[in-house]
Amino acid sequence: MSHDAEAPRASSPDRPETPLAPLDGLDDLPTDQHVARFETVHDRLRALLDDRTTTDEAGD
Repeated sequence: MSHDAEAPRASSPDRPETPLAPLDGLDDLPTDQHVARFETVHDRLRALLDDRTTTDEAGD
């Protein structure tokens, strides 16, 4: 995993954790634990998209 394209990390309580935060340290985990991390990221991204869709529909 390249650190060049890394998403910004939350730096304070005012900023929520990024959806990609569960991927931090992935290289240090056994591969059998990777799937759970990927599923967590997928769920977080899906929730963000669902929230955006709901917000966009409410504004129409």
